[in-house]
Amino acid sequence: MVAYVDPRHHWRILLAGQAGDTLAQRLRGFRTPAVDLRLTDLAGLSAGLREGGYDAVLVAADCLAAIDDALATLPSGDTPLILAVDTPPDAATVAAGRWPAGCVWLRRDFSAGELLAALVQTQVGRAFQATPDGLLLTRGQQVLLANPAARELLNLQTGVPTACHDLPLAAGPGSGEHSLPDGRTLAWHCRALEPAGALALITLHDVTEHRAAARALEFRAEHDTLTGLANKIRLQQALEAALARAERDGDRVAVLYVDLDGFKAVNDTHGHEVGDALLIAVAERLTGIRRSGELLARVGGDELVMLAESFPPGLESRIAERVLAAMNTPVQAAGHSLRIGLSIGVAVYPDHASDADGLLRAADEAMYTAKRSGGNRYQVAQSNVDAVSRRRQEIASGLRRGLLRGEFHLLYQPLLHLEQQRFVGAEALLRWHHPSEGVLLPQQFLDVAEASGIIADIGDWVLERLCEQLAQWRWRLGEGFFLSANLAVAQLRRPDFAGRFRRVLHSHGLGGDAVHLEVSERIIAQEIGRAVGDITGATDMHLAVDDVSQGLLSLRNLGSLPIRSLKLDHGLIAGLPHDALSARLVAALIGIGRSFGLAVVAEGVENAAQLRFLRQHGCDYCQGFLLSAPVAASELPALVDTPELLRELLSAPN
Repeated sequence: MVAYVDPRHHWRILLAGQAGDTLAQRLRGFRTPAVDLRLTDLAGLSAGLREGGYDAVLVAADCLAAIDDALATLPSGDTPLILAVDTPPDAATVAAGRWPAGCVWLRRDFSAGELLAALVQTQVGRAFQATPDGLLLTRGQQVLLANPAARELLNLQTGVPTACHDLPLAAGPGSGEHSLPDGRTLAWHCRALEPAGALALITLHDVTEHRAAARALEFRAEHDTLTGLANKIRLQQALEAALARAERDGDRVAVLYVDLDGFKAVNDTHGHEVGDALLIAVAERLTGIRRSGELLARVGGDELVMLAESFPPGLESRIAERVLAAMNTPVQAAGHSLRIGLSIGVAVYPDHASDADGLLRAADEAMYTAKRSGGNRYQVAQSNVDAVSRRRQEIASGLRRGLLRGEFHLLYQPLLHLEQQRFVGAEALLRWHHPSEGVLLPQQFLDVAEASGIIADIGDWVLERLCEQLAQWRWRLGEGFFLSANLAVAQLRRPDFAGRFRRVLHSHGLGGDAVHLEVSERIIAQEIGRAVGDITGATDMHLAVDDVSQGLLSLRNLGSLPIRSLKLDHGLIAGLPHDALSARLVAALIGIGRSFGLAVVAEGVENAAQLRFLRQHGCDYCQGFLLSAPVAASELPALVDTPELLRELLSAPN
């Protein structure tokens, strides 16, 4: 609430009037408003006013003529006037301009509540016209005063009496919201200005845009930015709920894991914009053949999952055939006609797994079987999870051997400082050079690494390797050049993680700012208060929140952890600058980062329009294929030392 209507305020009033002693005695008896009076007669009004410092001047007389005589000697000024007579003039007479503008009229036998209303009106008057908030002063069920913003918000006519029960507000003190017929949403707060509660001030805000943004963030938290499909979080929630219903009712749940055949070739041949358009087109086509109760989600780059429940045995194959048939005709994507096949893995509860993770793993393994068989087909999982378990055991064993045999490598994608217009750091990206399966990306083995516990050892190797590499580069790239790397939950959960990390840094002569540790928004939201206790207050560490887009991170966490930067998910950046929702969310997140003194990094920048938008809105750093693909350690120094490409990209004006 605004401070100038606090009913506890002691109002300093210059009282000038006939029978002033009697009136002063009555005023001093009021509990609310509490008044500090200086008494003078009508003739001494001008002299008394020269002292200054009054909240209001109260002039009381039996007739208008006496009021006029008193005001005739009044010097010009901005002290509010309250004029009390036995019979106040009507509105038309006041409007004629005979008395100073803004003065408030009362009957001379006014009550405490009426005086408080007049004082509030005079005090508010100076800010009343300009404030963007709607303000209503009410007594009982009657609106005494409405400022222009309130009249506009509620479509009130000036000079027309309005009752509170005609307004979309609850009676009595409190707060709430109300949806107007035109679609707007008003937030209101009502505060009593006297003990009995008859006099009240109501503040109104149009929160339509705020609520729309909140709904958009809620939608974003459960949906994929590019395709609008459900995301992993929404899928996990829906799958767990479906399994609970199936267990209760003795029903069946099917998961179809769908992978686009040849998607990488489309990206490599036509570019990422065509690849994105293809994903959108496939999502739209599969959404069109989805039956009631089925959920379609995007869970990876070109991986989709369809969830179905309550169907008879054997129908899962017909669902897969329906999905395959949907892609029999070419897809139109960014001006290209593309024929695309699908590899589908099908797993069913309770036949193939008994929980959500097991069902997804079984479907994923069946999908890879379909792909290895030539693609554009579906494969139902085996009637037990032995094959899935064997595959996971093979990966776990391979990870341990790979760590010993040096099969892991790091690539580096440089980070551009937008204001300085130079590369100032790089993100380290893990790759596994599998002896028989080729180069594997983290999403192909990290879940097994986490489940088996070897992820902590891999994480230690990554930190040791990048610190060693950075120490070698310092002479060429400068002391300020930094590297960033993802941090796993298993590492965070180590009680001595912060100390171990510091020892690795110090062993290579590096400070805390040399390596930025990236932790996903989801992990911080899940682990806060449990797994991150060891790093809370570790101000010498640089912690970055990765994959910011889901709305999972409480703003309170920004102050309770040594968070130094926010990294915006590439899914948010993909919609820039033409998707209005993406643009608003990115601008808002940059503003939040600035408010908390955090650097903001945008990942996945792939075109010049995105780069211009980020520069215009004050983003600090960015990375993406527009600037450079991930490169080997041997190539990074030369890339950082060659600014010609940057000058060309950044030459366009903001």
